[in-house]
Amino acid sequence: MNMKLKKPPQITTLPISTFILHRERYKIDFTYQREAGTWTRSDEQYLIDTILRGFGMPPIFLHEKDGEEFIVDGQQRLNTIWKFRDDELPLNPKYSEDIINDSKNKQKNDGQPAYYYRELHKDWQDRFDSYPLPIIYLKDYNDEEIRDLFRRLQHGKPLIPGEILNAYPGDIILTMRKLAEHRFFKNIIPIKAKRYKHYYIAAQLMYLEGEGIKDISPTYIYEFFEKNKNLNTSSKVYSKVNKVLNYLSDVFQTRTPELRKPGWIITLYLFVAHLLENYSMDNQKTNLKTFFTGFYDAVTNSSASGDQELINFNLAISKGTTSQTNIKLRYNVILKRFLDKYNPMRLDENRLFTEDQKIVIFRRDNEKCQICGKKLIFGDPNTHFHHKDRYIEGGKTEIENGLLVCRGCHLNKIHGDNE
Repeated sequence: MNMKLKKPPQITTLPISTFILHRERYKIDFTYQREAGTWTRSDEQYLIDTILRGFGMPPIFLHEKDGEEFIVDGQQRLNTIWKFRDDELPLNPKYSEDIINDSKNKQKNDGQPAYYYRELHKDWQDRFDSYPLPIIYLKDYNDEEIRDLFRRLQHGKPLIPGEILNAYPGDIILTMRKLAEHRFFKNIIPIKAKRYKHYYIAAQLMYLEGEGIKDISPTYIYEFFEKNKNLNTSSKVYSKVNKVLNYLSDVFQTRTPELRKPGWIITLYLFVAHLLENYSMDNQKTNLKTFFTGFYDAVTNSSASGDQELINFNLAISKGTTSQTNIKLRYNVILKRFLDKYNPMRLDENRLFTEDQKIVIFRRDNEKCQICGKKLIFGDPNTHFHHKDRYIEGGKTEIENGLLVCRGCHLNKIHGDNE
């Protein structure tokens, strides 16, 4: 059977002003278009911002048939453009704050910001009207041929959260990428980095560290990234996540099949983050690995054992894994079982010596570094107060456990010897 080959479609651009001037010319082919109104107001405002900034957009497909032009793909975009041009759609500060408050726009509006097309300075209006819309003309295609074209257009997989986040602006993306390169992701979890899956898991950990235990559906992660564009590798969020991942990497060391699903990774992270914050965990690494693999096995076999608490855990790790309720349930169960079994030493809640404690230690130790004998000045940055019994090993923040040292000895001789 010989296949009839079509002439390649005509590819061109038309300024927005042409579509505004001749909007009645373009008819909607409802056979292929989604219902108008599918886009949210935020979607529409994001498109207008894209146009005003001169960024590209996917082509609009027009079908020439019997002397008429039908919109085959692009109705939502054109409707949005017409709405903005008719002053029915304002700019959104979330996307266009700098444009809204542009000096030329404020000058036109007596110092007031510009939200609608009519309020924009002529330079901005011209920029919008002259934007070149990419157009692909289809000439005399039949229904089957257009449907085949749509199948080809939609063949590509939709973007997943990691891919979407990777396109966000700001330092927070660099922070996410840095964490996703951690050895925990490379050597421990058996999840391939394909399509930026590691990015999304790292983003979820950052969100949980910054916001606490909440729903971690994509919408909330996106909002967190938009609000925290400047979050960098000097932030507490990065330091805390990195600290937990370092510890987990030391615990498991090799590829761990129990961590093949994000729900288990999230549960383990939250559980261990709490332990590191509140308990002496340096001597618990072997116990933690043994406990976790055993706990995983017990959850997997919970139906046979009849352990209702683990049955509930299994349900919460199997369905709705991103909901706040299920995350809290899993966190509480695994934490309780570990503490009941191993009873690690709790860290002193008062990690830092008070000013009064420092004064007593300073006088007691004769105002000298107890390592090198150097004379010290109270309040000077070089004057440090050290826990004799290390804090992370359960040492108390008490005068009897305090030691006056200089900065050099504290960092190089004391902590240096412990590394």
